[in-house]
Amino acid sequence: MTVLQKLIRFCVVGVSTALLQGTLLYVGVELMSADSTLASSVSFIIVVIFNYLMHYSWTFSEPAPHTKTLSRYLIMITCGFLINGLVMYAGVTFYDWNYLLTQVLALIMVLSWNFSVALLWVFRS
Repeated sequence: MTVLQKLIRFCVVGVSTALLQGTLLYVGVELMSADSTLASSVSFIIVVIFNYLMHYSWTFSEPAPHTKTLSRYLIMITCGFLINGLVMYAGVTFYDWNYLLTQVLALIMVLSWNFSVALLWVFRS
């Protein structure tokens, strides 16, 4: 599979993950009255499972065994989690941006980070 094909699949999974996270964020903030940074962080953790399984089974057609990829994935996701939290906190707290627009920016940053690291390290043998 070419890098372009992997990128397209990665984007499909990314959009699906973003929609799921956005829905969970909206439910957390609007229906459960949770703090936006907390709701974003909780939704991020939930979508990590979905995201890993989709990338392992579909995006990267011949990944290394779970014993290797899962630990690498968790390191990548931990960094992504920190990027997401920092962007959400800074955007909402310091710049008073709308939490949904701030989440879009955070997602773009995290997706860029994740594709680069997944392609070059996480799912390589």
